[in-house]
Amino acid sequence: MAFSRFATQLCLRVGALFALLAALAALVTGTDFVVVPGLVGATAVWQAWNVYRFVNRTNVELARFLDAIRYDDFSPSFSMGHLGPSFADLKTAFETVMERFRATRESREVQRRYLEALVEHIPIALISVQSDGKVEMLNNAARQLLDSPRRNSLRSLESFGAVFQRDVDRARAGERRLTRTQIDGVERHLILNATEIKTGGESQRLLSLQDIQRELDATELSAWQDMVRVLSHEIGNSITPIASLAKTADDMVIDLRRELGRESELGDLVSDIHDAIDTITRRSEGLMRFVVSYRQLTHLPPPQKHQIALTAYFRRLERLLATDWKDRGVTLHLGQPPEGLTVAADESLLDQAIINIVSNAADAATAAENPQVWLDARLSERGRPIIEIGDNGAGIDDELAEKIFLPFFTTKAKGSGVGLSLARQVMLMHKGAITARPRPGGGALFQLSF
Repeated sequence: MAFSRFATQLCLRVGALFALLAALAALVTGTDFVVVPGLVGATAVWQAWNVYRFVNRTNVELARFLDAIRYDDFSPSFSMGHLGPSFADLKTAFETVMERFRATRESREVQRRYLEALVEHIPIALISVQSDGKVEMLNNAARQLLDSPRRNSLRSLESFGAVFQRDVDRARAGERRLTRTQIDGVERHLILNATEIKTGGESQRLLSLQDIQRELDATELSAWQDMVRVLSHEIGNSITPIASLAKTADDMVIDLRRELGRESELGDLVSDIHDAIDTITRRSEGLMRFVVSYRQLTHLPPPQKHQIALTAYFRRLERLLATDWKDRGVTLHLGQPPEGLTVAADESLLDQAIINIVSNAADAATAAENPQVWLDARLSERGRPIIEIGDNGAGIDDELAEKIFLPFFTTKAKGSGVGLSLARQVMLMHKGAITARPRPGGGALFQLSF
């Protein structure tokens, strides 16, 4: 019998209670005792309480079990006392259920942490947009891209450009579009994908933002490098024999003129031939220098990065440029970078980029009455280092702003179009960007963002 032990103990306790009540009744009606009936009565009350506890213990443990499930508290243990094997089985069942709940919760917690880590570390920014316009950053990529936690509503996204804010607001489930934004003054292109999910009866849009600017820059750079490599190779192959033959022909003409003498009837003709060949020679050498200068665009070594303290770096540049600039009448103004500001860069490559830009700035500033160039560094709103190079020259036309970083493009009569394109390539190799804009007060302002 499953409950035989429980029933036996219950019968004994109830029987003892009735015996105590009978004895109490007999003592009260048949004797004049006072103390003994009091003791028997107290014992009867205690026995009644014992019977109640004995009967209610199962209900109490069951209530504890249900409350533990209700509040997700799977730590309690259960005790049925000496109620018999069936109650021991009930205790075992309670504990087995609790153990399974604990194992299920641990498994779900492990899975939740795994999914959170997976979402947190994917390189694509994920954001959710609630029906009330609230924006939530779902992973680290989103927080880095949109500078969370300040970006918590659609209105706050206006600082990234009206086009970006509009595209995020209008994106609907299943839609894929190309959008653009401004981050630290640098325009970036993003692929926006949208889907809609429902949780707790409420719908929200889940948007993924994939920054493809780096891939676009890398593709464009690779295309330019391939073109420059082919052109340099073909021009070099064509010019080398021309330069060599022109040099040989020039030497032959010099010898011929020496043999004929200056007063020979053919002297003037030989001089004209010499001048023509000399022009071909000089132009061939110029083209060879052009080819050599462009080959460096395709042979830059991978950057070996280390932390560069910008204050000391600027002072070194100042010493390097001081003598030449003093003779040209150009004044270099060094800013005071924030204390301890550093950039992770290859110093030799950074030298090539900055010296090219600073030299261009000096050339542009010489058109002013008082040529001046400014070199400074600061932290962006997102806490990233920016090096700024400004001048008080004529500035940059809006039509040329998008072209000045292209290979072969130059506005100088004797320019090669290498300097700024090389600077852009250096910044792309450092996963940074370079932009040009009008400087407040006149001139041009170049920004190198790391």
